Amino acid sequence: MTTAIAEEFERHRPRLFGLAYRMLGSADEAEDTVQDAYLRFSGADRAGIEQPAAWLAKVVTNLCLDRLTSARARRETYVGAWLPEPVLTSDGTLGPLESAERRDAVSTAMLVLLERLTATGGTSHAL
Repeated sequence: MTTAIAEEFERHRPRLFGLAYRMLGSADEAEDTVQDAYLRFSGADRAGIEQPAAWLAKVVTNLCLDRLTSARARRETYVGAWLPEPVLTSDGTLGPLESAERRDAVSTAMLVLLERLTATGGTSHAL
């Protein structure tokens, strides 16, 4: 039974990690959140779970929201800009997580550039 639960969870792991990473901006915290979701999934009443993918997404979302609430107090003392950490890939191929990361990186770079531009079109300080 435990092997079947683990196999079922592993099918959803990449999507859950992507969800957690996009919400938290930290690969380590995302992995911890996914692991917490697995512990809840393995201990849950299987008869009450009709759609494991939806159930797991809801659990990961709630765990991320809990982490963000507690992390807000930690970040309030940090004076710099808060940016998500990059996730290293081993083979260099672009999967759904990596392409989402690239979109986020481009969005972040664009925001930084727009913040540095003045109303006259020049830059407010050297890039």
